[in-house]
Amino acid sequence: MTIISLKKQFMQFFNADILQKTAKRTGFIQRNRSVLPEQLVPSLVSALSKGNCHAIADLHRQFNGMCLTEKDNVAYKPFHNQLRKAAFPDFMKQLVQLAIAQFARQQCALLPKKLSCFDDILLQDGSSFHVHKALADVYPSRFKRNPAAIECHMTMSLRTFNPTAMTISADTASERAYLPMALRMNNKLLLADAGYPDFDHFADVERHNGFYIFRGAKSLNPRVVEAKNGKGRVLAKLAGMKLKDITRRTNRSEVLDLKVRRGKQEFRVIRRWFAEEKRFCIWLTNLPLEAYSADDIMAIYRCRCRWQVELLFKELKSHTNWKRFATAQKAIVDGLVWASLLALIIRRSTALQIMPSVSLFKAAKNVDVWLLPIFECICHRAWSEITEKLDWAVCYITRNAQKSQQRKSRKDITLDGIFAGLNA
Repeated sequence: MTIISLKKQFMQFFNADILQKTAKRTGFIQRNRSVLPEQLVPSLVSALSKGNCHAIADLHRQFNGMCLTEKDNVAYKPFHNQLRKAAFPDFMKQLVQLAIAQFARQQCALLPKKLSCFDDILLQDGSSFHVHKALADVYPSRFKRNPAAIECHMTMSLRTFNPTAMTISADTASERAYLPMALRMNNKLLLADAGYPDFDHFADVERHNGFYIFRGAKSLNPRVVEAKNGKGRVLAKLAGMKLKDITRRTNRSEVLDLKVRRGKQEFRVIRRWFAEEKRFCIWLTNLPLEAYSADDIMAIYRCRCRWQVELLFKELKSHTNWKRFATAQKAIVDGLVWASLLALIIRRSTALQIMPSVSLFKAAKNVDVWLLPIFECICHRAWSEITEKLDWAVCYITRNAQKSQQRKSRKDITLDGIFAGLNA
């Protein structure tokens, strides 16, 4: 059933008519030339999936290497001219949205009871990387050493382990402007880092029946309405105090579960003291105390739940060639960022549908063995042969991409271990 389903998805997504219509709708092509969308897209996904492309010439060689005959070879200049079109990023972005709909939503992770009540768990984060210094006016960097850098703001679903949205901006742009829209947060849980807290956004999320867990900044100083320690015992003396006034001298509890007020807003603050590092960590949430203890909040955030989006960025940079291309063309840079994300979505979704418990790291390391033969069939429109290639991919993934057995001492900090703890 998996092979039939995957074959159908590949045939739908890489359908020549659909790719050409999308290319024409975005203005990427007006009439058919030597570089056709149905050949360009599989070749780009193949090249970027390998993670060893460092120049446009590498993409060009991959394109020619997947051609049917020697007559189909394209010179470097017309290939480069296609990528430098202003519509190239829009074309790739449209394909990413199609891939999310056709691939990423096909699998659904089995979540613990305390998370399965939500329609989705969204993880928000950003990651930056340097680009050609000639793009410093378009994409200014926060650091003087490298004057140009792009920031990619990602929203990832914990149910599908795939991105649901991404935006490209300058490295200097505010992170808060790229949070998911509050009106789409009904019965969803949002997790984000310390750079994202926006109290107006919190209020909007609550109005739309959404929930959040955010890492709090050190500057946070609301007034405490009600205080409990990590075991649920009421600490009446802390009521009415400011958060910063509660020090290790005034209270020795390792974990505090506080109901606080900031202006007209009320929310929970979970604060934990880390003795080894001699510092407090703070989390903000509107999840109800009756259903989610302080330990639950910390487990959901600081465990591998929030870490999954960091792993996604790591995979993009290490195994999908999300690196610096030596080009000063903004359209090429933007388009290749979206093309890299497209390659990641297809690779991840294919591996997860073959084996839900797959090691995504291992699957990404050997795409030339199991994924690239599939793209060769697609590029050559050899749909009769793709079943055999998919069958081999299933065999290879199930035998060679299983998660490694964790040491007993580390089981509690893996995603599966945390999920088991939330179910207990």
